[in-house]
Amino acid sequence: MAKYEPHDRFYRKAREKGLPSRAAFKIEELLRRVKLERGARVLDLGCAPGGWLAILGRAVGPEGRVVGVDIVSCREFAPPDVTIVADIRDEELGARLLEALGGKADLVTSDIAPKLTGIAERDEARVDELVEAALNAARRTLRRGGAMIVKVFMARGFKQSLARFEAMFEKVEVTRVSASRPGSSELYVIARDFRG
Repeated sequence: MAKYEPHDRFYRKAREKGLPSRAAFKIEELLRRVKLERGARVLDLGCAPGGWLAILGRAVGPEGRVVGVDIVSCREFAPPDVTIVADIRDEELGARLLEALGGKADLVTSDIAPKLTGIAERDEARVDELVEAALNAARRTLRRGGAMIVKVFMARGFKQSLARFEAMFEKVEVTRVSASRPGSSELYVIARDFRG
């Protein structure tokens, strides 16, 4: 198993570029696989500390819109970024998100991970709950034909999570990104063509 190194090359590279986290390099790599046009509307779930927001805002340009949601406050970068402090599991949040987006999203992203306890059953249940919450948010805010990028973990409930994506989207792929820590069980689901 690889040794955990909190200040690895991606951490240092993020600091050099003035980015809030190494996660910025993950979304850069993932966006190479998903066509995101300038002017698009994007919903970023679990946006703190803002690594994905920074890259998504650049990708959509000033004519686009990026709305980030997290239970902790997150710095807004530059327009078109807007952040909302809220829990994505809140069923009442959908209307507020659509208003902030100015319409249905073209892409929903989620790099959410719960605070892990080290108790496998509990941690897996919490991960599954957040994936389901992200899917529920997409059901309420994503346009028909839209795409979704979500962090998942290789664990017992992985196949069930994947089946939920396959029920909602025409095309689903699972990938790893080079900026993930060595030995990490994190994977990303790229789902395209939301059935609405």
